[in-house]
Amino acid sequence: MALLLTAPQCFFITILVFAIIGFQRGWRREIISLAFALAAVLFLYLGGGTGLANFFFVRLPIILQDVIAPNPSASKVPPQGPSQTDIFFATIVAFVVIVAVGYLVGNKAFPKPTTPAERFLGIVPGIITGYALLTYIVFVFAKSSPLLTVGVTAPSQSLVGNYILVIFLIAIVAVVIGLISASAKKGGGAKK
Repeated sequence: MALLLTAPQCFFITILVFAIIGFQRGWRREIISLAFALAAVLFLYLGGGTGLANFFFVRLPIILQDVIAPNPSASKVPPQGPSQTDIFFATIVAFVVIVAVGYLVGNKAFPKPTTPAERFLGIVPGIITGYALLTYIVFVFAKSSPLLTVGVTAPSQSLVGNYILVIFLIAIVAVVIGLISASAKKGGGAKK
């Protein structure tokens, strides 16, 4: 018996996973990861994947060929652009690398969270990171659907947009819990 997830279930599981990751890592580490994730999404959304594919699959082989076996008498044929598969591959690899570097830098830049407030406040950037990554992944799969298919129903752009209010409410609850836990007294009772 196969367990099939619907698109809303996939969306909420993804957001829940990123909220848990944010809780474990704390807000300082998650802010760094969020910055890298948003930079990756912006870079790739603005055509960074196409530029990387053009460099690695078109320009770099020409440069290596000129360095290894220069042939000045050969006629220079203008190179064709990268294929859709090359662009998809470069986009996915760049996306994974940039996000992974963000998590590694976040772990190296700040120590583990020590207070409950740090952990609860980490939920907010964790959810935002998950939302941004999920939105971009849906965008990439929608744009290149014939190249790769997965067995999970990815949430549509409209579904992801419709649940932003739920994410906002979860973020407010996490901030309130974080602020309450930060203002709680550390002592056990009144001094004698």
